[in-house]
Amino acid sequence: ERTGRQYELEGASPELRHGTRVRVSGRVLRGVRRDGARVLVAPPGEQLSVGVLQTELTTEELVAGARKAVVLVVGFTQDGKTVACSDTAIAATMFTATPSVDSLYRETSYGQVSWQADTDGNGKPDVFRVAINDAGNDCDNATWRTLADGAATAAGVNLGLYQHRLYVLPSTVACSWSGYAQVGCGSNCWAMVATCERGDVYAHELGHNLGLYHSSFDLDDDGAIDGTCPWGAWPGGGQYCDDSDVMGISTNVWRQMNGPHKDQMGWISPGGVVTATTAGVYTLGPLETSPTSSGLPVLLRVPRLTTGGDYYVSFRRRIGFDSNMRLDYADSTSIHTRPSTNTLLVRVLADGQTFSDPANGLTITQASHDATAARITVSTLSTACGNGVVDPGEECDGGNLAGATCGGCAGTPVCTAACKIDRSGCTNGVCDASETCTSCPADCVSSGARCGNGVCEAANGENCITCPSDCAGRQSGKPTARFCCGFGGPNAVGCDPTRCGTCTTQSGSVCCGDGICNGTETSASCGRDCAR
Repeated sequence: ERTGRQYELEGASPELRHGTRVRVSGRVLRGVRRDGARVLVAPPGEQLSVGVLQTELTTEELVAGARKAVVLVVGFTQDGKTVACSDTAIAATMFTATPSVDSLYRETSYGQVSWQADTDGNGKPDVFRVAINDAGNDCDNATWRTLADGAATAAGVNLGLYQHRLYVLPSTVACSWSGYAQVGCGSNCWAMVATCERGDVYAHELGHNLGLYHSSFDLDDDGAIDGTCPWGAWPGGGQYCDDSDVMGISTNVWRQMNGPHKDQMGWISPGGVVTATTAGVYTLGPLETSPTSSGLPVLLRVPRLTTGGDYYVSFRRRIGFDSNMRLDYADSTSIHTRPSTNTLLVRVLADGQTFSDPANGLTITQASHDATAARITVSTLSTACGNGVVDPGEECDGGNLAGATCGGCAGTPVCTAACKIDRSGCTNGVCDASETCTSCPADCVSSGARCGNGVCEAANGENCITCPSDCAGRQSGKPTARFCCGFGGPNAVGCDPTRCGTCTTQSGSVCCGDGICNGTETSASCGRDCAR
């Protein structure tokens, strides 16, 4: 039922486009009005329920042409609050300078959107200074807009000529924000800034007018905005964290829009967007360059067949307004989602790096890049062996050994063509300086007797018959004086007598490092025991 009544929601405002039809459940505070609107609050112990019935704008709607904006520079007469920037400086920031809001939008839209400086045709940029009878101490921005419109109309400004009204306020007004605007308002929009020198704030708020929400972080890819931002303690945590886009916090610098925002605005030509319907290698030109001039697509959509939606993959370079972009984004692939309102950055990939989504059976890799393009590999997990990512069922993948080592042996494991670890190369038969019998028994532990090492290894089968050079004692002279160390041959006396000091009963394995060149040790395999 259309009653014409207006309601203000108590509490945090939901992010909704202007013109969206909603169903709200709550209760009205009797006798309370704010700016002529009834106040709607949640029932005790509950939260307000806001459900979207219909939105007036489609998901991708072409925003193009010369946008007509009037700038009202607002002063407050009750306590003398004024905007510090001159009208000339504001006009330059908005329309005529390099950089300006106009030049940014021309570049990021590939020449499809501009901001018209002189809509009223008087030969001057449409910037008008007005004064309102208010103190600016309560952030009653709706009242301020009404008063400013009245003052402008009284001064002869035809506000009906314009699609956008941009109100520039003194930085001393009692508001917690530096910018505030309607989202997706079509041809009757307002935006407010309280920092006259920040052109990036102008561009950000006017982006809201065009239907854009914030560019945020979602590094765990759970569909929710991260609570923190790796760049610092920014308001809203990850809400504004994707500063590769002017719809994030761009910290007083200018940025182009990210891939999903350009797609949402309809600025990318049909050939500039490709969909990864199969696994393969896709070549993308820089997002900053028009696909019609480069001949390459600039956005890759990768469908998420299980969870729904798409990944938006783009290649960013330090070009034009992105020339001072954070190095983390430069020459790298950005992967976004746009589940509803904000764009969510889930990963940035340099060459050789891979993003994996097991739930949807996908991997995305920036294989390589140069100044003109990046090569992006999209794989499904069932055929992903060889993509450099250790996916479920794999022990390794190419050079990615997933931390596998040779333990204490000095060699290096390798990954097989079947993505399994092969440790046959871990041992080389040499007990290297870093190896011990405990850490690498395959190289440092040997077995069996070694005839000729001066030790009668009796337990390993040496005696005066099998190895007389090691075990022969006195074999001539009086029979009572003859003896043979070890356990074999004539006159064997075993290994116990002190006269058999070089005889050993050691059996089984021997260790490189025990000071005896025994077993199968040689000067090559165990230089520590066997001198040349």
